[in-house]
Amino acid sequence: MPVTTDFLSNKIQIRSNYGLVNGKDVIKSKTYSNLKASAGNDDIYAVAAALATLQAPTLEEVVKIESTLLIPGV
Repeated sequence: MPVTTDFLSNKIQIRSNYGLVNGKDVIKSKTYSNLKASAGNDDIYAVAAALATLQAPTLEEVVKIESTLLIPGV
C-alpha cells in the first residue's frame, strides 16, 4: 500500500542557554511557526540566529520541526 504525503507546516524552535542555576544548565525554548515550505535550511538558521541576537541569553541550538500528513493509498 503506497503512502502519499501532504505538507502541513514548518516551525523553528530556538533554544537558549540562560546559564547555570544550582549547578544545572537552564535551557529555555521559543517556537516560531508559519515558515514557508520553500524556506531553505541556511535561510531558516540565519533568521533564527538574527532573532537570538535580540535576546539576552546565548543561542544553544536551532530545531526545525516539520509536520506532514501521511495519507494511505488505496
